[in-house]
Amino acid sequence: MLIVAVISLLFVCIHRFGLAELVTNFRHLQQLIGQSGTLGYVIYITLFIVATVCLMPGSVLVLAGGMVFGPWLGTLLSLVAATLASALSFLLARWLGRTLLLKYVGHTATFQAIERGMTRSGTDFLILTRLIPLFPYNIQNYAYGLTAIPFWRYTLISALTTLPGIFIYTYMASELVAQGITLPFVLKLSLAGVVLFALVQTAKGYARRKRVELPTKEI
Repeated sequence: MLIVAVISLLFVCIHRFGLAELVTNFRHLQQLIGQSGTLGYVIYITLFIVATVCLMPGSVLVLAGGMVFGPWLGTLLSLVAATLASALSFLLARWLGRTLLLKYVGHTATFQAIERGMTRSGTDFLILTRLIPLFPYNIQNYAYGLTAIPFWRYTLISALTTLPGIFIYTYMASELVAQGITLPFVLKLSLAGVVLFALVQTAKGYARRKRVELPTKEI
């Protein structure tokens, strides 16, 4: 009953205050944060957490953070917001809705794959699924809450493994605002793509060395 009440309240707030449209309307979101001064930090982190908990896309918020706050502050705010959001989703699954979520998502391919991976490989599986986009990130937060992994280990690993991607997206968004679509920007964007590709390939190589079984495609 409590988890249903919490989720219902979140969806009422999303509908009442137009948060869904705000998160997906990039220009409006950028203007709101940019015009709010110091309060913009709180608005940004709050929106990020609500979007993540409600399985809405967080990539738009990462890009907005880079454009409004710049590469360094934007990265810091996005990392704090993403870590808090993933921790909250994890706790909702573990403390409030474990029975309910197991009933409704325990049979899904995503949950079963994560459950098997954690049983066989433990923390290594968490690291790899955070670095390799095998499952939707926001769904992972809830799925890992239903496993036996300790909260603080999960939270620390999630923060460390999301940092590279957050920094790259934030930095490129900031560069786009500063330079526009120019040759230097295109070159930096290409380099960023190479870095992300190399990171994924390195993670896959680590999985092979550790003999961690990963799904062959995204679920």
